Amino acid sequence: MIELNNLSKEYDGQYALDNMNLTVNDGELFVLVGPSGSGKTTILKSINRLIIPSSGTVKIDGEDVSKVDLQQLRRRIGYVLQTGALFPNMTIAENASVQLDNLGWPADKKQARIAELMNQVGLDPDHFLSRMPSELSGGESQRVGIVRALASKPRLVLMDEPFSALDPVSRRQLQQIVIDLHQNMDTTIVFVTHDMQEALRLADRVAVIYEGKLQQVGTPEQILTEPANAFVSNFFADEQQTNQLLGQVLASGFGRHITDADTGPKLVKGQSIFEWATALKKSQTDQIIVDDTVLTDHDLIDYVASLETEGDDHQ
Repeated sequence: MIELNNLSKEYDGQYALDNMNLTVNDGELFVLVGPSGSGKTTILKSINRLIIPSSGTVKIDGEDVSKVDLQQLRRRIGYVLQTGALFPNMTIAENASVQLDNLGWPADKKQARIAELMNQVGLDPDHFLSRMPSELSGGESQRVGIVRALASKPRLVLMDEPFSALDPVSRRQLQQIVIDLHQNMDTTIVFVTHDMQEALRLADRVAVIYEGKLQQVGTPEQILTEPANAFVSNFFADEQQTNQLLGQVLASGFGRHITDADTGPKLVKGQSIFEWATALKKSQTDQIIVDDTVLTDHDLIDYVASLETEGDDHQ
């Protein structure tokens, strides 16, 4: 668990963070979203002590990070930057295993771990590990950055707008990789973005930040349907109209409880009904699974029809 208690950071009389109180639960994919300059990255860097707050505390599992040996703290935390930040004079294998080298992992164990993760992010280790960073695309570099962050099996990973510089196709592919990795690993992820769609797609919970202050914390569907104030409502206005999430479908009463016999693609509440339709088409099945609920192709049709009915009621 991560706890921010009365956290503030002041620069020349201006507050980048103003009395921030926030809790991230173990195992969450927790997204910090807000416009540029709102304080999102300041929160992230306060967690791993790249920034020292002016006042307040950051605790990880009840331990004040300011009292932890800095090297030990950072070894326990994976970190993914916007650019991937690969060392240009090192091979992909060397870049990916930097943390494992620091921890003294034996060569065979290190190679097996890196190969496992490379496969999980969609990069063939036999094809990529001997390459240099200059030979990779932006999306490939970010995949290697994710491998490096996860290599030592940290319980906490920080991601600072890692996909903002990528093209839309690469960005969506990497978002899905993060969703899949998070579902399969016992890892807490704190993810920073200014992209509302990205926040809603990825998050178990979202924290909306503006001018250094916390505006709202909630699930994607809560943010869309129950905005806490005018800023949150306006910030997500377009998404409220166009981005219907699976969490909203479940909240509307659609679906049935899963049984042992049920199979189908597994999606998360933050994914959209468009991704639901795509999953049905690609898998050639008639149902998907969201948590402990089964949603069928008939549910999709009925839900879309209910949206049209709601629109008629408001005319």
